[in-house]
Amino acid sequence: MNTFKKIAAFAMSALMLVSASGCDGATSGAVEIKAETKEDVKKLVDQFYDGLAEANPVEMTSMMDGKATSVFTRSGTNMKVEDKANNITFYLFEENGKKYYLSEGSEPTEEDYTYDFYNETINMNLTLLVTGYFQDGVGEEDGIKYSAHQTETTADGKTEAELELVITAEQDGETVEIKTTGSKTDDKVTKIVCTMTGKDQTQTFEISFKYNDLAINLPEYTIYDRSQFYHHTDSPYETFKQAQDDAGEDGLPYLTFGSKVYVVTVKDGKYYQLSAELDSETAAAYEALDFEAEDYSEQVNAMFDPLTITDCVDFSELALSAEDIENYKGKTLSVLMEEGFEQNGYSVWDEGANVYMAKNDIVYEIDITLPEGFDTEADYEFEDLADSVINSITFNDINGSAFPME
Repeated sequence: MNTFKKIAAFAMSALMLVSASGCDGATSGAVEIKAETKEDVKKLVDQFYDGLAEANPVEMTSMMDGKATSVFTRSGTNMKVEDKANNITFYLFEENGKKYYLSEGSEPTEEDYTYDFYNETINMNLTLLVTGYFQDGVGEEDGIKYSAHQTETTADGKTEAELELVITAEQDGETVEIKTTGSKTDDKVTKIVCTMTGKDQTQTFEISFKYNDLAINLPEYTIYDRSQFYHHTDSPYETFKQAQDDAGEDGLPYLTFGSKVYVVTVKDGKYYQLSAELDSETAAAYEALDFEAEDYSEQVNAMFDPLTITDCVDFSELALSAEDIENYKGKTLSVLMEEGFEQNGYSVWDEGANVYMAKNDIVYEIDITLPEGFDTEADYEFEDLADSVINSITFNDINGSAFPME
């Protein structure tokens, strides 16, 4: 019997003994367990934090070096994220089987990826502070030392537990220590405090949890259904290769989502989203590509170019017409701002400037002439470009909130 099993067996025996010795109906007892190997420590960690990542309802407050950074709340299918550092609050929710993102003062946008990403918030924090140190391929053979000390006391039907995890390693000739202490009340984790100590720096992260009275009241909203402005139609191309050849030397970037590959293009004044099915073998080959390889793009093209297009969405009604674009030429950027175009970025240099703005989830690249006397070396904001004159507007991309259109 190994050390962990001996300790566990002793602890269980002790727990049975103290549980049987009550007084006036009240019970009390104490359990202490220690572990000194990666395998045994991992077992304690997994058991202690089991179920936390999926807790619902739950509120998690995150702090760094004593300062609150964010509050994440989940209740049913609703989530609320308060970014304290940037003073931003937004919500995520489900309605009629669709997932939405909603920021204060705006309307919801359908965003599956964003919803799923934030739904993993607690799990990501657990991975960062605790469970990530037990991944395969990293361990004691690399000079990493693991130890854990768990205590548990029960009094009058209430159980308090604490798990102290200590991980040490040598890095660049110095010892790095990560000490994480988890606290639990009646099988619910209430707090995790992690202190990371190196030679010249110490950082403390703290996350605390609440589980009661956590209803989320969403701001008033109206769901904008963009699907009324696009429809499925016959593809102007049979394969991606034909679309790539038609696009010229710039080509079309490939996008993957789930089991499909997509490109977005413009042909004969029509805006199309083209997609093809991605079989498991091709998907595995694509995932195995080295993203940093010099010929990465060529490898991707060789893999996806021959695919047969199986679906085509015409979203031209969402985009500016040729007449709209022509009417904007010669006007100032302030006109687009007043009409609700959203800023997506800008690039300014001595000879000219481009800005990127979105309307109806379509992003446009806009070539502008800067106002006379504009100092490109000075500090400026996007709003300072308002008096620039529009030279041309061309399609650039689709906002992530609209992709893919199905």
